[in-house]
Amino acid sequence: HITLDSHPTYHIAHPEFWMDLSGNTPKPFTIIKHQDFAKGLFSPKNPSLHQAVEEYLMALENRGRYNLCIWPPHCLTATWGHCVDEKIWKTAHDWELSHVGKNVNYIKKASNPLTEHYSAIQAEVPDPNDVSTRINFAFIDKLKEYEHIIIAGEALSHCVANTIRDLCVYIPAYRMIVLTDCTSNVVGFEDVGKEFISEFRAKGVQFVDSKNIVLD
Repeated sequence: HITLDSHPTYHIAHPEFWMDLSGNTPKPFTIIKHQDFAKGLFSPKNPSLHQAVEEYLMALENRGRYNLCIWPPHCLTATWGHCVDEKIWKTAHDWELSHVGKNVNYIKKASNPLTEHYSAIQAEVPDPNDVSTRINFAFIDKLKEYEHIIIAGEALSHCVANTIRDLCVYIPAYRMIVLTDCTSNVVGFEDVGKEFISEFRAKGVQFVDSKNIVLD
């Protein structure tokens, strides 16, 4: 199972979506809170989205995971960043060829321009009118079949962390194994990653080096 972030250019977490009081786009890694929006410090360039943005910021903060972070445009649909690394793709393809009739499950996420979508399970603020943002029960049911769920990828502080948080609602934490040398935090969010590891190690998630993994 391989996730593919699939961001449109005009996205609520990209600079071009926003402008400040001077009409300038915010710099990457700017944090926009609801109070900033309410004061008019930042607003969407498309004024018709004012209400939707306000509702999103409030809902995002009420969930208590993250404030809105403006990221450098990344994983834009149809660009190389949207795809997996060539070596990973080849390995996955070789697996397909050695398992006749089976295909890798490529999971596209984050295409809705009005919500972040870190988790592979659901968007940060699901849109009731967009099934791609809602809980992916088909994926969860598939993972329930496995005794061990081995997890690698980027980034530990965000996408990996939120995927595990959501999975632990439906699948026992002890089934999950995070390969610590096959993931890393977004630079500047190392403390977020450390807090996540501490919290979910206590819940039973295993954090191990890929060279030391042992399956019963």
